[in-house]
Amino acid sequence: MTLPAGAILAVKSLAGAKSRLTGWDDERRRALVTAMLADTIAAIHAAGCTRVLVISPDPAVLEEAAACGAAGVREDGDGPGGLNRAMADGIAAARRRWPEVRRVALVQADLPAATGTQLRAALAAAAPYRQAFVADRRGDGTALLVRDADLATPTRFGPDSAALHRRDGLTELDPAHTLWAGLRNDVDTADDLDAALELGVGERTAAVVGDLPGDHSAADAGQSSPTARRPARGCVMIDR
Repeated sequence: MTLPAGAILAVKSLAGAKSRLTGWDDERRRALVTAMLADTIAAIHAAGCTRVLVISPDPAVLEEAAACGAAGVREDGDGPGGLNRAMADGIAAARRRWPEVRRVALVQADLPAATGTQLRAALAAAAPYRQAFVADRRGDGTALLVRDADLATPTRFGPDSAALHRRDGLTELDPAHTLWAGLRNDVDTADDLDAALELGVGERTAAVVGDLPGDHSAADAGQSSPTARRPARGCVMIDR
C-alpha cells in the first residue's frame, strides 16, 4: 500500500474565518479554527503521513502549524482563486520542499472528528487512482482529494465541488457515504459542529468548545457544553 507522500491544508485569514458560526465572537471563532487545524494535523500524522504543509496568509495559523510539526507557507492573501489557488500553490511548495513527493492529499483543515484510522483507510482506498476524493457529509462538498503530485488539472473546491470533481472524472471513494463519518465532517456551521461533537472531536477542539460559558451554537443559551467522546488527541511533533 502506497500512501500519499505529502498532505496539504489551506486556511484563510482568521479575521474572516467561520463567519457562519452564529453565537460565537471573533476571538472564539479564531480559537476554534486553530484548534480544528491542530486536531486535523494530528489525525494526518496518526495516519502515517509525516510531510504536512499548511498554506495561509495568516501568521497565527502558520505559527500553529509549526507548533504541530507541519511546514508553513505564507500565501499572499485571500484573493482571486480562493481555496483552489491556495491548494495549487501548496502542491508546488510541497514539491519544492520535498522533491521525492509523488502523491499528495489535499485535506480540509476543519475536520476535528477525523481519526488517523479513517484517513489511513481513505488514503489506501485512493491508492489505485490518479485522482480520487471523499465527499463531505452532505455529499456536495469535498473533504479529501488525493492525486498524483504532477497533475496540472485544477481542483474544484468550493460550492458543489463534489459534483464538479465527479464531472471531471475523479473517482469518488465510498459513493454510498457509509464510511469515515469523522473525515467527512468539516465544520462551517453550528449544525456541523454538533455533528462533529456527536462523533467525538480531538482534544484541542473539545477544549475550545468546553470553555464556552453555555451552548456552543448559541453562547447565551445556558446549556452545558458538550465534551469529547473519544480519547483526546493533541499535536504530534514529527522530526523531518
